[in-house]
Amino acid sequence: MSNRGVLEDVESTELVPPSDPRSTIVSIDADRLGGTPCFAGARVPVKYLWEYLFSGKTLETFLDDFEGVTRQEAVAALEQAYERFMEGLPLQ
Repeated sequence: MSNRGVLEDVESTELVPPSDPRSTIVSIDADRLGGTPCFAGARVPVKYLWEYLFSGKTLETFLDDFEGVTRQEAVAALEQAYERFMEGLPLQ
């Protein structure tokens, strides 16, 4: 008889592997919101963060409206976007 838990027997549909450092921030699951990238542990699409900021709303407002997202996750997403933007630019 197996001592594995019931949840372990269910095949995961998560597309971001645990080995990816972004897995603590983002989750992509084909069975959740049609595979839309969401904040890990929440059903909140990551794109909502940028939509809020682009529309002039604050990070605080976003965090208040989406309690499932932590400040740490939102800031980490913004930092990664910044790093990606700056990647390859000539620095003085």
